[in-house]
Amino acid sequence: MRSVVSTRPLAFALALSLVGSACAASAGSQATGASSGSSTPTPAPSSSAATASASPGPSGSTPSVQPGSPEALACSIPHEWLLRTWRGYRPDRSGQLQVLPKEYDFIGSGLPHVGPWPYVNDVPMFWYGPGQVPARGVVDRPVTVAGIAPTEAKMLHFDGFHAPDGIPMDEAIAPGQQPPKLIVTMVWDAGGMDVLNAWPDAWPYLKSLIPKGTWYAHATVGSSPTSTAQIHATIGTGAFPDHHGIVAHRLLIGGKLTTPWVQGPQWLIDPTLADLYDRAMGNSPIVGELATVSIHLGMLGHGSMWGGGDKDIAVTREVADAATLGAETFQWNLSPMLQQYFQFPSYVNDVPGFKQDVQAVDAADGKLDGKWRGNDIAQLLQGFDTPARIPYQTKVLEAMIQHEGFGADAVPDLLYVNYKEIDYISHIWSMNSLEMRDAVVAQDEALKELVGFLDKQVGVGNYVLLVTADHGSMISPKVSGGFQISSTPISAGINSTFDHNGDNTHIVELVQPTQIFVNVQELHKNGYTLQQVADYIMGLTKGQTAGAGVYVPPDQANDPVFQAAFPSSIMKDLPCLPEARA
Repeated sequence: MRSVVSTRPLAFALALSLVGSACAASAGSQATGASSGSSTPTPAPSSSAATASASPGPSGSTPSVQPGSPEALACSIPHEWLLRTWRGYRPDRSGQLQVLPKEYDFIGSGLPHVGPWPYVNDVPMFWYGPGQVPARGVVDRPVTVAGIAPTEAKMLHFDGFHAPDGIPMDEAIAPGQQPPKLIVTMVWDAGGMDVLNAWPDAWPYLKSLIPKGTWYAHATVGSSPTSTAQIHATIGTGAFPDHHGIVAHRLLIGGKLTTPWVQGPQWLIDPTLADLYDRAMGNSPIVGELATVSIHLGMLGHGSMWGGGDKDIAVTREVADAATLGAETFQWNLSPMLQQYFQFPSYVNDVPGFKQDVQAVDAADGKLDGKWRGNDIAQLLQGFDTPARIPYQTKVLEAMIQHEGFGADAVPDLLYVNYKEIDYISHIWSMNSLEMRDAVVAQDEALKELVGFLDKQVGVGNYVLLVTADHGSMISPKVSGGFQISSTPISAGINSTFDHNGDNTHIVELVQPTQIFVNVQELHKNGYTLQQVADYIMGLTKGQTAGAGVYVPPDQANDPVFQAAFPSSIMKDLPCLPEARA
């Protein structure tokens, strides 16, 4: 893939705003501005303007749907994409409209990695552990991240965990294997296969391990939207979001929009493997996670909130009461609210070496000038938003293993870790930048360091290490040709076109990259239906949805930007989606 090199310095304020908007996926607004130009529809039921035919279902046959119907439009989506959308939807928590931009187009700023497409769904899935994981090399069987927890339960010989959706990856379990002393679940945040394939020379150590472990060549997230909170919860629970309840970074609870971890783990419906295993073992295992923000803690679970559980170890770097879910601070911490359910090891802030790691990044171009590829290091969270965070976080992880005694006795322990640098870079410079290559190189080098450490500290044959990702990254529009769709004209256009009753309540509550939250009561008061709004969305063009500063060539102004838009509620009855009724 042709790379796009980033050479421009980046202002810190811009970096924060882009990462916040992208990782939080808070692209919506309650705009009341002018109509986008479409004429006002008549308040009456209508059929979809879709003309696409239904795509084959899982059996290969094409179910019968009425041409031009909303069902025909939904079924025209590739079956796997539609299935991922269904798995990520709950009627009590998700948006009332599903929207699918044309592939590589996207809603919002900061290059969001949200959707059912392969480039954000395909992830690495590599199991390693001599004596625990067989040296099978590449396995072609398709798997999803929902299979991680049941695989680990089987490795632990723990029969008290039953994943709602995940299937164990038996190929990764050696015959006659005995429970390891430690299982490490490592997430390279946003480090999907699109990133690794874009920089094939940047991860030689991981490649060298593949013949020595089990690598699933067709691993996917398995659900959409593909944002961080819900996928970490899927890794922990073995359930897709339609079961575990963390459906997105914005979700409805009691009819009100909120965020998934604002009240700690209580919106997570299903228990994680860690919840059940730790309790069943009398809380004797050491269970913990080195994360960045609270939305990563879905891997870990509920801590003491789960009946009979104790306060597991949790470490974040989260800004208190931040407006966005991805906001970080310079110190490791854990909010007072989360400390009700988890324990924070304060010694992690005493781990040395960060200054030296920053200096190494600074000196990579041959001079110490406070710059990394032309970017001001001081403005990048004092260097923590550079690849320096990766070796430093590995030092912190190793300190936790030593200090807490992970893998030190016969009782198997569980340790989870999220590395977020790839994700940060994907939102600021894109996956096609040289900044991204630096991050992948650093992750690969840190993996080598950690494997050597585990060999010595826990012992060869005594641990299992999983390397995976929660999603991929958005390809740079300069490479893909993708179009940035602004949420503001979408919400403004819907409100001005459908909302005429003169009250102060808007129809659109929030526009997200793959769904729209609608005040259905207000919509009905105005005499319209969700399907009419979906029809309106299908007619939107580049010229109507371009945000400020986005240039649209005149010959592209009338190009449509959406592949599909339909009421979420129709998915349960789609003839092309039998899984919805299984």
